[in-house]
Amino acid sequence: MELIYFDKYIKKGLFDKLVVAVGQFDGFHLAHMELLNKVKIRAHEINAKTALITFDPHPDFVLKKNLDLTYISPLVDKAKDLAKLEFDYLIVIKFNMEVANTSPTDFVRNYLDRINVREVVVGFDFRFGQFGKGTPEMIKSLSNNIEQVHIVDEIKYHNVKLGTALIRELLSKGDVSTVIDLLGHPYIIEGEVVTGRKVGRTINLPTANLQVSPDYVKVKEGVYSVIVEYNGTEYMGIANYGHNPSFNYKSNVTLEVHILDFNGDLYGETIKVKFIKYLRDEIKFNSKDEFIKQIEEDVKLTLNLFN
Repeated sequence: MELIYFDKYIKKGLFDKLVVAVGQFDGFHLAHMELLNKVKIRAHEINAKTALITFDPHPDFVLKKNLDLTYISPLVDKAKDLAKLEFDYLIVIKFNMEVANTSPTDFVRNYLDRINVREVVVGFDFRFGQFGKGTPEMIKSLSNNIEQVHIVDEIKYHNVKLGTALIRELLSKGDVSTVIDLLGHPYIIEGEVVTGRKVGRTINLPTANLQVSPDYVKVKEGVYSVIVEYNGTEYMGIANYGHNPSFNYKSNVTLEVHILDFNGDLYGETIKVKFIKYLRDEIKFNSKDEFIKQIEEDVKLTLNLFN
């Protein structure tokens, strides 16, 4: 899969005919997968290439509708996920006020027609152009090139729209178990293991401290059962997402993972932490013995969960 940043200098006719999905696609949840699968089916049927057209940064941040510039899947993760789906292109439009003020007609002709889009797949609530005046039903009539527009209907979860807003709300409550159902996989934070104060080693509970990008959506602070992926192998673990108030307080939120049945030096390595179940709130312990007793209980709950 090729990552391409779209700008006004992009060569016209650079692409063979394309079938594209257009939207923000923050985290490929099950509703998004309906769109992406439709793109792949139609591209196969008309012998076209597949592409996802997205925006960076998030339009809501640029338009000051939401100043929380975090993502369920930051752009680098989105690219990796799309490659796994065997898409041909991820096309990124750098979103700014110039893009925001583009008329619906100019958006279609400058961004879709210019790269030889033949078919478009969008969600029922997709809007484009200045003030969001453009609707899915308008795309074909505004285009000189597009032959079909496929509109995917709303998908609900317990009578609530299945979308990024719902997943963010669940993560803020620590309901990572339900998030697995909506994403089709756990919520994942990927980061490099950095040196901590090594307090865990003094009590035979070594931990991996992750340097977490601020791009990731924050989960509820607390302790989780997790799966840690390293070099293609998965391990059970427990993770503390918070401030480590007992022995190693940090003003910024950190992610610290105790990996079960693992021996090795992870400093400088990149690992993925997959959130499986919220166990408890973060607690300030009065002694190391009290802390160890609770960790042993957390480990027991995690082992029972995976068994």
